Amino acid sequence: MKTERVAPSVILSIFTVALALRLAYVLGLYFGIGPEALLSQDSHWYRILAQDFIDTGQFNETQIMPLYVLFLAAHFAISNSVDPLFPAITQSGLDALTCVFIALMAARFSRAMALPAGLYAALCPTLIVLSGILYTDGLFLFFATAGLLLAMRWFGAPTWRIALMLGLVLGLALSTRVMILPWVVALIALLPLGAALCGRFKWHTLGHAALVLILALAIQAPIIARNVSQYDSWKLTTQGGAYALLWVVPLVREAADGTPQTEGARLLSEKFDTFDVAADPDPFARSAAMSALARDELRALGLGAIAKGWAIGAAINLLSPAPILSPPVATLERTGFFETPGDSKLDKVSAFLFHNDSPTYAWVLLVSILGVALIRLAQLGGLIIGFGRSNRARHGEPSQSPDAARMHRVLLGFLMIWVIYILLINGPIASPKYRLPVEPVGAITFALAVSGFQAWRARRRAQWR
Repeated sequence: MKTERVAPSVILSIFTVALALRLAYVLGLYFGIGPEALLSQDSHWYRILAQDFIDTGQFNETQIMPLYVLFLAAHFAISNSVDPLFPAITQSGLDALTCVFIALMAARFSRAMALPAGLYAALCPTLIVLSGILYTDGLFLFFATAGLLLAMRWFGAPTWRIALMLGLVLGLALSTRVMILPWVVALIALLPLGAALCGRFKWHTLGHAALVLILALAIQAPIIARNVSQYDSWKLTTQGGAYALLWVVPLVREAADGTPQTEGARLLSEKFDTFDVAADPDPFARSAAMSALARDELRALGLGAIAKGWAIGAAINLLSPAPILSPPVATLERTGFFETPGDSKLDKVSAFLFHNDSPTYAWVLLVSILGVALIRLAQLGGLIIGFGRSNRARHGEPSQSPDAARMHRVLLGFLMIWVIYILLINGPIASPKYRLPVEPVGAITFALAVSGFQAWRARRRAQWR
């Protein structure tokens, strides 16, 4: 396939616009509000871990993967300061490159889609806001998007070289956030299946898929070796136990009976503290016990409550607007969503939107939600267009062969599996930041919608001639 070849001027335009917007945002926050505008609660913890690594040369934390801490440590060591501006600027550059990756992904469908997809990403508030905070999300998105692009290229031409690059990139994504591990494992089946559907399956494609998994896991060897030697555990982190017990279960319970997440987490924390394992110095033992208790609690709540919690979380993740994470808005005095009272999730959402402590926050939220809803409608239309018929003839390019049309449907299907995976892995936990990994797919479906609109307009003009 040659459709991914995009003019250098288009690439440069996307990168320039994306970088300019992100730098303007970061510098505006830094000099307008102060360094704290680039930090979140987790950011302070990351900075402490990074400084500890600089001082000791060791990464001893078991709750998270090490790459983002090493990323920050490199910046702090170079600047001899823990000021957040330097890493935030680097994140802006990486995010601008992510926009370029998204454009190249869109070009796998049609060269004409590269510019609208890239500009959508460049202007996307979710990307802009999160690239300006010292979170793991921006670095993770960079590697995850590169992984999606390489997988799409592999489907077009399965080679050992692309499989090698894909394994390395996914290994770096996994070193940033452990949530991608099930996806990496699933690729051992998804890659050969996609190759078969595209008519490119050969027995060595199974070797390619195995290479991807082996390389991605091999990069984690230092962490695995530490955990096995110190804690006799093959798990990568201890994050899962607290995540399941203090977030997933309380949010499912909130969906079931309206108990606020904070109250549910408090009750479960107190219940866990009565267990002997709560005093165990082994963090992996505590995490395993938390996970076991979380499973018991979820079984007691039932499949209906679980499904409801996951559905509500997915809806909020897809529809919640990113501007509410931006410090000028996020710092407005108000009751947080999880603390907002309500007999049901609908009552809770209604109270948060229409009876908020801050009218300014409420208006920003309402207008932003309207904008997000319109974008989602356009993206839904683009998704229908993408699965429905070919794009190339609409732009004056030669008509697609059946093989090319089939390839494009496989690529779009692969991207939709990624979206479903992200929504499932996040479950009932809802925030615009958890939507970030699906924004590349949103950019492509938006470009498909633009393509459809252009085709409709061209047909209308032809009818009037």
